[in-house]
Amino acid sequence: MVESVPNGQVLNGNSLRTPDLYRLKYSSNNQHKGAITSIKISPDGTKYATSSSDATINIFDINTGKVIAQLRGHTKGISDIEFSPINSNIIASCSDDLTIRLWSIKKQKCINILRKHTYHITAIKFTSKGNMLISGSADETVTIWDLISGRTLKTLAAHSDPILSLSLTPDNSIIVSASYDGLMRLFDLETGQCLKTLTYNSTSHGTATASTNDVLNFPISNVELSPNGKYILSSSLDGKIRLWDYMDNTVIKTYNGIDSPISEKYNCGAKFITKTADPKVVSGSQSSGILVWDVQSKAIEYQYKHDQCVLQVDTFDEGRILVSCSIDGVINVFEMKPEYIKEFTATELERSGTREETPITPIEK
Repeated sequence: MVESVPNGQVLNGNSLRTPDLYRLKYSSNNQHKGAITSIKISPDGTKYATSSSDATINIFDINTGKVIAQLRGHTKGISDIEFSPINSNIIASCSDDLTIRLWSIKKQKCINILRKHTYHITAIKFTSKGNMLISGSADETVTIWDLISGRTLKTLAAHSDPILSLSLTPDNSIIVSASYDGLMRLFDLETGQCLKTLTYNSTSHGTATASTNDVLNFPISNVELSPNGKYILSSSLDGKIRLWDYMDNTVIKTYNGIDSPISEKYNCGAKFITKTADPKVVSGSQSSGILVWDVQSKAIEYQYKHDQCVLQVDTFDEGRILVSCSIDGVINVFEMKPEYIKEFTATELERSGTREETPITPIEK
């Protein structure tokens, strides 16, 4: 059963501010034989792709939901996919078979295979020019690839546990990696130097080193840079999403679920929405469907209920289009209602507000 929260729905005693923020265009069932692991919209907004534990990638027409291509070649499950930012016909994938593959969607064939990692590859990210790819792995390393030559430029010993997510600043200068070890690390893309390590300190008495016993490092399952590159959105398996001013080593906002953690088991993904007058954050959740928070007030303003975990979300055109996939194989495509779209969409998150009492541990390296 899939449903949106009815107009005027009361949530925890408060009316949702925008209960009809999105209109469901259509739902479709999983076209894979295994679980969906990722969903991404192409840069031109004409299609979206899903990857699966069945080792395939499906490409869909975003308007009709019809499968327009299926990519086969991996021999084990696929963890992540990423469209080239400069060519919506090219998509990359990473797999438990220890390879990264680049695909031509039109030709429905693999055009390059990259090998370096020694264990499951979990996350990939293109640079904005599309000529470089960053990959993270359960082998605890981050690798930087030159896609023109197909060679590795650098391999970074990044974490002490598997890497779960990667992000890049808009100017491509800094890689942000997140790991099961509960740390976020910031690396200079050009030099490979670790600039900073951030971890959330769950104690109430200030900061401590990451090795101190009173620091509880919940795995960080997802990281996302804000459009202006000044903030990091992190999803942790303590069931919370946090907004970081990473230059100041400070958590400035914490977003909570509805009567239960957002997710303590799955990487549910999170994105910024800047198409509205006030910036928002959207995420899947373990038991509450899709949730949208106001960045400033931290209030949940929209919910789309689903009785199974919503694993991943992705957005197009600053959040005007939203797609999601859930653990039961349901894919949803939403469109923002026109009355909520602001005429001028200058992205500015400096309004993110006052600091809150959140002890954290910056570890300079």
